[in-house]
Amino acid sequence: EGQILVMSGLKLRIGSAQIGGAFEVVEIGGTGSPLPHVHRDHDECFYIIEGLFTFTLGAEEVEVPADSVVFVPRGTPHAFKHSEGARAIAFVIPANLEGFFRELGEGLAAGRSEADLRATLAGRDDSWPVG
Repeated sequence: EGQILVMSGLKLRIGSAQIGGAFEVVEIGGTGSPLPHVHRDHDECFYIIEGLFTFTLGAEEVEVPADSVVFVPRGTPHAFKHSEGARAIAFVIPANLEGFFRELGEGLAAGRSEADLRATLAGRDDSWPVG
C-alpha cells in the first residue's frame, strides 16, 4: 500500500529498513513537483507509469511519456513537473532519502514554503537546492 511521505503525493513503497539500505522505491503522483536540486551520493531512476513528465536535467529539458525510464546520476542538477494524473516510480540508489521526504512533508503541512524548507534541509539526507 505504501506510506505517504509528502502531502503532495509522494508514497514510500519500499523503505531503506526493508532491504538493508540498498535502495528505496517512491511512488510520485499528486500535484507537487520538486524545485531544482542535486544529490551528491544518490542516483535516481524514474519509471513513468502514466501521464507526461517534463524533466530538467542540468540545462536540458526533456518530455518523458508513459512507459519511459529516466536515469539521473548523482551530481546532476534536476527537477521535474508532471501532467495532472501522471504517476511514476522512483528508485533511489542507495537508500536514505526518505528522512528528507518526511521532514519536507512535515514542513509543508505546517505551512512552510518548499524553497525555505529545502534551504533549511540542505545537505541533510543528501538533497541540495540548486539555483
